[in-house]
Amino acid sequence: MPREDRRIIFEHEEVYKALYSLCVQKELKPPPAGTVGKVIVHPVDPAKVLVQIRDDRKQTAIDVEFSRDFLAAALMLFCRGHRIPLPKSAQKAVELDTGNVVLRVLV
Repeated sequence: MPREDRRIIFEHEEVYKALYSLCVQKELKPPPAGTVGKVIVHPVDPAKVLVQIRDDRKQTAIDVEFSRDFLAAALMLFCRGHRIPLPKSAQKAVELDTGNVVLRVLV
């Protein structure tokens, strides 16, 4: 039986908006104001990611830690808000590919 393998690629601005929205929805402390510089796999725990938030006004950057599951949930929330269809029964996973954040959807 054929299977569908889709990749939804998010720009850094969209990643920030997605994380911020889910933090607000879950009543968690949102990430600091700024722009996402990069998203990398946590050097110790591959189940987590580090999101670098840059504050260009202060010329500083801070790494904020999120679980891959939280990032995936944030990206799915972003998709729902922008009417990007995601099959309910599909397996979803976050991949980091050459600086891009990818939500992989396997049906």
